[in-house]
Amino acid sequence: MTDFEKYVLVLCVIVMAIFVILFSVFLGYIVKLLIQVIRLGGEDKKILKEAKTLKKRKEKKRGVCGKILSAFVCLLLCGVFAFTVYLNVTELDKTNGHLSWKVVKSGSMSYKAPENKYLVENGLDDQIQTFDLIVTEKLPDEFDLKLYDIVVYEVDGDMIIHRIVKIEEPNEKHPDKRYFLLQGDAVKNPDQFPVYYSQMRGIYRGKRVPFVGSFITFMQSPAGYLCMILILFAFIATPIMEKKIDKEMQKRLALLEKEKSCGAGANGQAGKQPQVYAAYMPAYYFAGYYVMPTVAQQPQRQNNEQKKKKKK
Repeated sequence: MTDFEKYVLVLCVIVMAIFVILFSVFLGYIVKLLIQVIRLGGEDKKILKEAKTLKKRKEKKRGVCGKILSAFVCLLLCGVFAFTVYLNVTELDKTNGHLSWKVVKSGSMSYKAPENKYLVENGLDDQIQTFDLIVTEKLPDEFDLKLYDIVVYEVDGDMIIHRIVKIEEPNEKHPDKRYFLLQGDAVKNPDQFPVYYSQMRGIYRGKRVPFVGSFITFMQSPAGYLCMILILFAFIATPIMEKKIDKEMQKRLALLEKEKSCGAGANGQAGKQPQVYAAYMPAYYFAGYYVMPTVAQQPQRQNNEQKKKKKK
């Protein structure tokens, strides 16, 4: 992982954290407004229409299976996110004693170029497609590498996956080292410069997962980080918001049913009734509540108009 990629990763984490905080505040404000509308009667018609559903939802508790499923999905998403970050961080690391995964980002090994007759002559059919996720193993000793092995090597911070097409044994110019000439199967000419063993990071033995790398590459981008954070945030925040709103709707339903069962007092006076703004009164009447609102429950606008008329 280059210094620039580290900088982008840290910057994305900071931006995502700020975004989550701001979005949480915004959603909290929206939920607060919805709760206020419910308490003032704006959702009475809907609440009474869905009374049976609300009662069932109140009686029905979330089972253990639902909680386990939710936890599993959250852990799965976190695991996918952690795996993509791990691949990005360890992209340039050498495979030492364990398997490593690399994403193929070019098509230089995707097919057999007609000019490369050695591929047909030696039956080399282990081509790699763009965006394949390949498994690399620990490199053998320098002198155990053979012709036509596929290795991963680094050049200027970039990972290249090519095939060894020529090996120059130690000589007077390089008495202690071998020089390796590498070439892509889909490329007509070998790489410009020979490769040292010290540049190699792993060897490919034919294990790959087709086209998974496209998803991993997207997840390693700022847009991928944003999508993952949004999905996790929505998955966690949505049940909390629904629970709060359902709780308020159930409270309002209980209050409305209590008022309907009590009705007006014996002397015709209205009892303690739910607070309802005049803008919501048609729905309130439609539901079967005929108790007129008190003056204190009228909109402030009507009170101001009455004061103006008296002054005139």
